[in-house]
Amino acid sequence: MTELTWQDRINNYAKVSGFPASLFIADDGRVVGTWIMGNNYRVASDYYGGYPPTYLRRIKALFPDKKRILHLFSGHVELDQFPGDTVDIQAGLNPTYVDDAQTLKNVPLEQYDLVLADPPYSNDDAERYGTTMIKRNKVIHSLYGLYPNAHVVWLDQVLPMYRKDEWDIEAVIGMVKSTNHRFRVITIFRRL
Repeated sequence: MTELTWQDRINNYAKVSGFPASLFIADDGRVVGTWIMGNNYRVASDYYGGYPPTYLRRIKALFPDKKRILHLFSGHVELDQFPGDTVDIQAGLNPTYVDDAQTLKNVPLEQYDLVLADPPYSNDDAERYGTTMIKRNKVIHSLYGLYPNAHVVWLDQVLPMYRKDEWDIEAVIGMVKSTNHRFRVITIFRRL
C-alpha cells in the first residue's frame, strides 16, 4: 500500500471516527487541530493515566494503513481497540517486551511502522507508576531505529527534544479531555 497523504488521513478520520471535523492542513503543510474528548471520566483499562475512551479509535482512524503497531509506555492498553505489541519497563504488566524506553535494546524497531507513546508527564506521575522519570530526548533518539517513514504518535504535555535531521513533525493536535484534566498535545513525528 502506498503511503497515504495527510488529506487522505483527515478524510478517513472524518469518515470512520464519526467525530466533528477538527483537523486541517496549515499553510506550512503540517496538520493542526484540537480534539475535545468530552466529559467521560472513565478509562477503559481502569489504569491510572490510561487513554481517554475514544483516543485509540481516533488515532487508528488517522492511520488505517499502518499494520505493525508498538505501544510504548504501555501500562494497560485496550489492544482490542488498536492491536499491537507493547513495551513497558514493568514485567508485572505483561508487556510483549520488557525494556527501558530510553534504549529499546530488546525491541526489533525495524518491524514497526507506527509507535504510540504516552510517557509519564512528571516526576509525580512516574512515581505513581512505580518508575523513574524518563529523559524524553533519549526515548526519541532510541526510536530512530524505526525505518524511514514510520510514524511516532507522542502524547504528552511537552514537545520532546528531537533532531531535525532525524524527525519531521507532521501534525500537532491539542487534546482536551474534560474539565479539571491536564491539556495535552499529540505530536506526530515521521522518521526521516
